Amino acid sequence: MKLSTRVRYGLRAMVELAKESGGRPIPLRKLAENQAISIKYLEQMVASLKSDGLIESVRGAEGGYKLARSADDITVLDIYNSLNLIGNPIDCYAEPCERKYICSTREVWAEVIEVMNEVMRKKTLGQLAQKELRMQKADKS
Repeated sequence: MKLSTRVRYGLRAMVELAKESGGRPIPLRKLAENQAISIKYLEQMVASLKSDGLIESVRGAEGGYKLARSADDITVLDIYNSLNLIGNPIDCYAEPCERKYICSTREVWAEVIEVMNEVMRKKTLGQLAQKELRMQKADKS
């Protein structure tokens, strides 16, 4: 099973945007530094997230990127679908297989994918951001 760094890093960056109080935009350079992601790699992710309506850019001295809608209305599945370039996360199920019609394990992989999608569908960016804020607060105590 594969989950790309693009999806993992992109989700981290989106959580950071969701944590920003008042929805203020975060400059791309700051977001890249805070998440230890190269700015060029982050630029690629931002382009996908923006074209899929998950984030928006704000121009000017106080500009940067912010969520395009409420963090509670953005699911992990939304972000996964925007950033995932590898297609299906399970090779055996994703690739055309000559055993497709006689392989009993194919059903297992279909169920795994459905469960994975259901988990990502249930988790919102708002939930992750709140959890991370609580974790950071506890860490400072």
